Amino acid sequence: MIVLCEPQCVGFEHCQVNSAFIAVVHEAFPGEELLFLAEEGHLEQVRSQLEQHNVEITYQQISLPERSLSSLGRYGGDSDQVRRAFEVCEERGADRIVFCSITSPLMMAIKRLLPDYPRIGCLAIPHGLLRDISRPPIRLAEIPFWFRFWFSHFNNDRLRFLVYGQPILDDLVSVLPHMSRYASALDHPYFYQPAGNEVHAFGETVKFGFFGVVHRGKGADEMYRLAEEIGRAGLGDRSLFTLIGYLNDKRLDHLLNSRLNIPSAYRPLDREMFSAYAKEIDYSVFLYRPSSYRLTASGAFFDALSYVKPVIALKNPFFEHYFNRFGDIGYLCSSYAEVRDCVTEVIQSKPEDRYREQCRNILAAREEMGVPQLAARFRTLAATLLQ
Repeated sequence: MIVLCEPQCVGFEHCQVNSAFIAVVHEAFPGEELLFLAEEGHLEQVRSQLEQHNVEITYQQISLPERSLSSLGRYGGDSDQVRRAFEVCEERGADRIVFCSITSPLMMAIKRLLPDYPRIGCLAIPHGLLRDISRPPIRLAEIPFWFRFWFSHFNNDRLRFLVYGQPILDDLVSVLPHMSRYASALDHPYFYQPAGNEVHAFGETVKFGFFGVVHRGKGADEMYRLAEEIGRAGLGDRSLFTLIGYLNDKRLDHLLNSRLNIPSAYRPLDREMFSAYAKEIDYSVFLYRPSSYRLTASGAFFDALSYVKPVIALKNPFFEHYFNRFGDIGYLCSSYAEVRDCVTEVIQSKPEDRYREQCRNILAAREEMGVPQLAARFRTLAATLLQ
């Protein structure tokens, strides 16, 4: 048996990536029973996703400690949570456990308690928490819990880490070279939309979409600027810019009175509406600051691949990796001005032949990063990741 534990997320949070990852593990070890531990709402969301993909596993509801703003406030509850997860392993005869996400207090607890359970191999997935490696805590009370310290010290071969993407692993090892022994990369698990057979044809309006939760680090001001400048250039009637996500910062209220189409301002779109808007666009635009996706993956990028939408993106190592790997999947731009010029050009020229080639390359990328291919990769990694 392999135990997978989601120790902090509730409801829909991380539901899609956790579901896809569980499907990867399930296919990698077809004869192995999987037990998923999670909060009730999250467990049901994951169960629903997995049932749609005919993945059968065992579920066990757990209670999560109350989330606290302070790491000190979380540490006691997180320690109890980790101990209970290890005890479930012992009770069920499982010798492997995966923590599908972690916090700094959870990391401390795992490293403190794992020596008490010598039969268990442990894998942890840090997600965006890795960004804290390069930024010390601002609050004095958080300094003893700085993730970089607890992540990089007190390691052993029964605790390994998995990051979602080779560029993230490359960044991590450039900062903490010794962690190359303990960390490995797997492409971001994702359940891609079924590929359609329809032939693309531009309409009178070229439609651009921005996926994800929007804040300034994800280029919110540049989104506003791009839509406004394209309108002032006389191309407003020939273009549409839609936010397929929502705002998480009230200081971005000015976006509501702009040329941006924002179907849902401060709450996520439901899956049906999300899918409807995603299918409508021609291009997915990413205006993230170059530092925004250092040491963390972009789920929004995989949304674009899922709906087979060529990408127009500001260059950063994350996007460069996938463009280098899969070829022409859109336009990689060195500056905001280059993005604006690219958007102007596709509105004016509507390059159908290149667009179709980009879509073919995206479909090939999806195939290479599908669940069966990731399962084969994970099976190989697990020989060292889950000792």
